[in-house]
Amino acid sequence: MGSSGSKPRKKDQHHLPKVGSAANQEYERRQRRAETFGRTPLLVVGVLLVLVLLGWLLITL
Repeated sequence: MGSSGSKPRKKDQHHLPKVGSAANQEYERRQRRAETFGRTPLLVVGVLLVLVLLGWLLITL
């Protein structure tokens, strides 16, 4: 009975901010950005960086 028999919270569980608050607007902005881009920009920058470094190495050798 009581809290001893209840399930533990999930680690990523959190309460959403109140609708219309500044925190809510920031949360929605982050969610939209994550849905739109995901990890693609980081991947593109990483690939370009590797290509530039390899090109620089080939030119200098």
